[in-house]
Amino acid sequence: MKPFKMKFPWKKTKGRNSVLFLLLLVVAVILAYQFVFSPLVASQKKVRDDIALNEKVLARYDEYIKSGKEIQEGLDQLKQQVEAVQAKLLPGETPQINAANLQEILKKLSEKNGIQIRSFRIAEPKEMTFYLKIPVIIEINPTRSMASLAYFLYDIENYEKFLFISDLDLTAPNMRNPTEVQGSVTVVGLTKNTHPKGKGKEG
Repeated sequence: MKPFKMKFPWKKTKGRNSVLFLLLLVVAVILAYQFVFSPLVASQKKVRDDIALNEKVLARYDEYIKSGKEIQEGLDQLKQQVEAVQAKLLPGETPQINAANLQEILKKLSEKNGIQIRSFRIAEPKEMTFYLKIPVIIEINPTRSMASLAYFLYDIENYEKFLFISDLDLTAPNMRNPTEVQGSVTVVGLTKNTHPKGKGKEG
């Protein structure tokens, strides 16, 4: 009687299991790459792109903010300049009131410097587009002090309002002794032209 032998195909089974394991591992890697690693890489790239785009947008906003600040500063400076100019204009709503205010200024300056004004005469206002020239002609009595007259004219030209002398006609009654001087002085002040008619006419 032959002895009984049992056969176990464990070696073949083990080889098949290894192949199957490798196949499953490959499939798992492919699936992981497709569904995990690849979306993660794409997500990271999108985040980097979004960050770069946001940085550009923020840089533009910073430029706009800086530009806006510079524009606002320029507007503030311009506003201050306009206010400073308007503060130097003759006050009053009409040329007649402007002229009356100019007369008061001239009276004050003449009294300060000892100059006697004989008369005032208001000339026709002249348009300068945005401004009006308000001329006032004054006749001064003979004065013995040339220094007082010089200081008077200086104070007019350097007054806190926009004033300037457009015409000066002085004479000495006694040519042998020209210490006394008299004559006329045309003083012009500026005021705002509330109703400009077009191109200014200067003269």
